[in-house]
Amino acid sequence: MKIEKISDNQIRCLLTSEDLAQRQLKLSELAYGTEKARGLFGELMKEASRQCGFEANDYPLMIEAIPLTGGSIVLIITKVENPDELDTRFSNFAPSVHRDTAQEQNAPAASPLDHLLSALRSALSEEDKETYKEKLQERRDFMLTSRMYSFDSLADAIEAVKVVGNAFSGQSSLYRDDETGRCYLLLRAGEPEDLGAMQSVFISLTEYGHAEKLSPARQQFLAGHCTVLCPSGAVEILQSLG
Repeated sequence: MKIEKISDNQIRCLLTSEDLAQRQLKLSELAYGTEKARGLFGELMKEASRQCGFEANDYPLMIEAIPLTGGSIVLIITKVENPDELDTRFSNFAPSVHRDTAQEQNAPAASPLDHLLSALRSALSEEDKETYKEKLQERRDFMLTSRMYSFDSLADAIEAVKVVGNAFSGQSSLYRDDETGRCYLLLRAGEPEDLGAMQSVFISLTEYGHAEKLSPARQQFLAGHCTVLCPSGAVEILQSLG
């Protein structure tokens, strides 16, 4: 990662393919906004502050992404002190910048990370854009079809699935945090439509455990930091233990 100060309000950052490889990131994943991508952006801004004294503070950032051959990318990050200047710079490229007052008041403020991801997506090749779309669809499918519950102990998890009986149909995995002994049961239905028929399952599970917030990143964290007791078929295995 090489950062160069262009002016007090602008820096240039070179992210080589080696930089991305060291962080196990692909350009398409960077634009997708994974936890690793967020971590890289945070690291970039810290380095910009340390090396160049570049502080974003509360100023809006304008970010341009320029892809290079070999999988590297250049980011030009500009701190815009005058909001009117932001409109002027984008006027020839983004007519939607000039929204009406009602839209402006209701629209949530975009974060520097949002601007970075937008710039990266515009720099993707058609192949990378297709990969990005596929990953986005995978994430949406995961969020629509998955649920996770935690239990104080393995015994509680066994009791919970005994009550469920044959009402659940889908994939299931079980993880255990060895430090706390807490168990996490991940359920995934085949299709979003299947969830409606399994509401009784979810109600039963909350009587013995707790519904947890879930994301692909959380699932990956569990898989990497907890003991995987059942990589698949957890519901059926737990029922056989009971």
